[in-house]
Amino acid sequence: MTAKTLTSGLVQTHPIPPAIADEIETFEQESKRLLSGEIVTDLFKPFRLQYGIYGQRQPGVQMIRIKIPFGGLNANQLRRVAELAERYATGVGHVTTRQDIQLHFVELKDVPDVMRGLAEVGLTTREACANTVRNVTGCHLAGVCQGEVFDITPYAKTVAYHLLRNPLNQSLPRKFKIAFSGCKHDCALTPIHDIGLLAVKREDGVIGFRMVAGGGLGSAPRIAQVLREFTPMNELIPSVEAVIKVFDTLGNRKNRNKARMKFVIDKLGFAEFKRRWEEAYVSMGHARPADDTLRLLEYEDKPAPLIMPEPVKSNRVSGNGRVNGSTEETPFDMWKRTNVVRQKQPGYVAAVVKLFMGDLTTDQMLVVSDLAERYSNGNIRTTINQNMIIRWIPESAIRGLYDDLASKGLADPGAELVEDIIACPGTDTCGLGITSSKGLARALAEVFPAGRVPEDLKDVSVKISGCHNSCAQHHIATIGLHGVGKRIGEHTAPFYELHLGGKVNGTAKIGQMTVKLPAKAVSAAITHLIDVYRRDRKPSEGLPAFIERVGKNALKDELIPYTIVPAFDDDPTFYYDWEGEEEFVLEDLGPGECAGGALEMIENGILEADQELYQARLLIDNHQYSVSVNKSYRAVLAAAKALLVTEGLEPSTDAETFGEFERRIASHGVVPGQYRELGKKVGDLGPKDTTLESAREKMAFAKGFVDACRAATEQMGKDLKLAPTAPAPTPAKPAAPVPTGAPLYDLRGVACPLNYVKTKLKLEMMDAGEKLEVWLDAGEPIKNVPMSLKNDGHLIHLQEALEPEAVHFRILVEKVE
Repeated sequence: MTAKTLTSGLVQTHPIPPAIADEIETFEQESKRLLSGEIVTDLFKPFRLQYGIYGQRQPGVQMIRIKIPFGGLNANQLRRVAELAERYATGVGHVTTRQDIQLHFVELKDVPDVMRGLAEVGLTTREACANTVRNVTGCHLAGVCQGEVFDITPYAKTVAYHLLRNPLNQSLPRKFKIAFSGCKHDCALTPIHDIGLLAVKREDGVIGFRMVAGGGLGSAPRIAQVLREFTPMNELIPSVEAVIKVFDTLGNRKNRNKARMKFVIDKLGFAEFKRRWEEAYVSMGHARPADDTLRLLEYEDKPAPLIMPEPVKSNRVSGNGRVNGSTEETPFDMWKRTNVVRQKQPGYVAAVVKLFMGDLTTDQMLVVSDLAERYSNGNIRTTINQNMIIRWIPESAIRGLYDDLASKGLADPGAELVEDIIACPGTDTCGLGITSSKGLARALAEVFPAGRVPEDLKDVSVKISGCHNSCAQHHIATIGLHGVGKRIGEHTAPFYELHLGGKVNGTAKIGQMTVKLPAKAVSAAITHLIDVYRRDRKPSEGLPAFIERVGKNALKDELIPYTIVPAFDDDPTFYYDWEGEEEFVLEDLGPGECAGGALEMIENGILEADQELYQARLLIDNHQYSVSVNKSYRAVLAAAKALLVTEGLEPSTDAETFGEFERRIASHGVVPGQYRELGKKVGDLGPKDTTLESAREKMAFAKGFVDACRAATEQMGKDLKLAPTAPAPTPAKPAAPVPTGAPLYDLRGVACPLNYVKTKLKLEMMDAGEKLEVWLDAGEPIKNVPMSLKNDGHLIHLQEALEPEAVHFRILVEKVE
């Protein structure tokens, strides 16, 4: 695709760098192979995600996520996005809570053309998805905020592009999120990120960042903890890299539900995590040189001239800003009050363009582009509240900008306030969505009318997620909602879990889950909640403070009447989602995060190894040798873990995987002898200057190992026992079991799952920290019971055979609250 075939003569393009052109060509070749049936979807999926391309719940189409670091783009880039949305998508773009722009319903065959169109204007989809560092976000007022310590823009941009395509960032245990904020108000919400960086200044005037780590939302929300009170600028990138390295090394790769960095901190404790971070900092060769300055990427954001051209005239409001000379607030006055912010630079303001739930049409994208150039310097920023903002507008020109926005339907008031409800795509497009979050948001618009919400709700936020994953960040909203389904008799109704009291505003707090509400009762319940607040509040008390003072139990009692759902025959509307035309059902959303059954776990492990090898080959072809070595290394780990399932083990770290594989699999001759001592032979990720020959050597070793593991599983019986390929060394006769001193619970002869249930009940009668020795039969009991106890959070200190024939085993389990 050439620039000429896409543009209308307005978009300025530049040649695509050869490396990026090759990258896109590789994607195009592989997508053609998928469409022709040469490769299967399971192999292609992780490759597709690495490029920022998601499958939708609708078959045959893709969602394209465009990465917008710190939300910064220019009018030329937005025009190109508009063209691509019109030509290849639905004619609508969606701004996300991570400042990305998404295009939906794109056919796979067209994705490479979209990638090329973006690359011609300096945009990319790379690593906007998958187990990578996602888009680096930043405050949309950075550089113009009256209260900021300094402009975080160049630092956010430098970190974002340093990590893009970086070998350190290609195969993380799970996604990784970074945010920058410039003041204590913390518009970028640093406490809910894996790494949050807040601008600070020491008493001596030196600027740096307060660095927090381990935040995140989803089904197990966590607030980040302080890793460094002050990070000097020359240590910014090394400090970030060391955190990623610890996460890459210790992150849980066996269970996506436990894979985020917050769970690494939960397991280690923050003090030990910090020690590991310091160790990684040194081991990666960072000696903290005092004279090594940070090389920042440039970002031009100069003011527009203060003399502006005449605006387009509009008949919406009179020239004096009042309707027919009255004292009533005009639409312009309302918009200016809610959407316009004074900059720290005298004479300039910033204006937020409110987008309903983040959506805007291609025509609106072109209008925003034109107005950004007409009234400002052509720069635009997306916000984490799913809007766009134009900065550096001369204050004298703000009325003209309003008139032009109003003439195109883009002058809705209430931007970034309570009436600006945040909602994820939900069941509209997302394959994980349970409920129609956008439909509910439209219903709540009647409760919070734009520009007319009373002053007592000015510090309130409303966020709606279609599932527990918290893409709309409902956990940190004053009023947060996430979709679930609930079975009632023979039917299923859409429900929302209501979270109250969340915030990130200088301080951070996760909202408390208060009550489950049927979707159709949410509007009435929220209205009643506000009525209760106004009835029982103290003088000058805001809703967030009221929620904290009164507590969830009292508010739950008030809302209980709204939880009642009539029988389907009495009122079937409760069994339809907002804007739904058919009865609500919990659709098959695909396999869960944790594969069920040992055979499926083994098959998934071998499949993961094949996926990593597939990407290793493509990366070699694309001359990305260091990243290819990373993929080969991950292939070996995935295959080794697959075989360890037969031993009832799910190692959490690489070192544990290699050690247990050597002891339980390789030493028994299950794989050929060249695969003994894997840890030494595979090594780490390799140096950045890895050669073609070295990358091919690593991949060949990994492929041989994966093939050997596959062959072993093909010979495996229904009892999950692996047969040796060669005579195994004669094991030494085990000594008599050493007494543990713990109470003994003999469950020999008790089959699954009763043995697990009995152990669980026994532990419930014990105090935290007490230990129990349990005797189990070989086979399913010793494979399943320890794994189930680990999943419950208990610690397994010992697992060994009671006799040479390994007919019976014992485990030592410690109860954990």
